Amino acid sequence: MRKKERQRWISKIIKENDVIKQEDLVALLIENNIPVTQATVSRDIKEMKLIKVLNDNHVYRYSLPHNDNSEETRLEKLLTKSFVRMERMDNLLSVVVKPGSGFALGGLIETVYPEYLFTVMSNDDKVLIITREDAGAIDIQEKIEEIVE
Repeated sequence: MRKKERQRWISKIIKENDVIKQEDLVALLIENNIPVTQATVSRDIKEMKLIKVLNDNHVYRYSLPHNDNSEETRLEKLLTKSFVRMERMDNLLSVVVKPGSGFALGGLIETVYPEYLFTVMSNDDKVLIITREDAGAIDIQEKIEEIVE
């Protein structure tokens, strides 16, 4: 698995779980069929600049930095603010957004999901995502649906 995808999983896991120790994060990744070592997770934590914050039980847990300006975060914010609708046909995914958002969304999709893509075409309010395989379009569609629901 590529580093970006693994780090997306780490972000998802720490958002959904109170991860207190690196060992807990390693175990949760392995539960999700993501083979990792303690050293890899340690590097990812450092690279992602994860911080520890107090949870409701006054125990420190891992969290994303508060000023997270990563491409994934920017993609989530843009989709949350501008998403209108989406349709998929085979390996094609059409995303309609509010006017003025299409070009930025297309660029972020190219940055966040390069492993799936053949190409991305954007205009002011639409993004056409062409993936190498149907499965890639399905994966991206599911990821976008998770964000906008």
